[in-house]
Amino acid sequence: MFALLRILAIVALLIIVYAGFRYVRERDQRWLNLIRYVLFSLLGLGVIFSIGLFIERLTLG
Repeated sequence: MFALLRILAIVALLIIVYAGFRYVRERDQRWLNLIRYVLFSLLGLGVIFSIGLFIERLTLG
């Protein structure tokens, strides 16, 4: 599960860097929206994984 979260974080970082680079060149608002969307998605997935790990820990312990 941690490997999947790490891969998702790396992909999200690459998307954010690319969108940031494109925003600096074009000054188009959609690149900022993409960065915001990716950040919120990554945050949401992190919360879901954390809650899942917490519940799993409670059931095992």
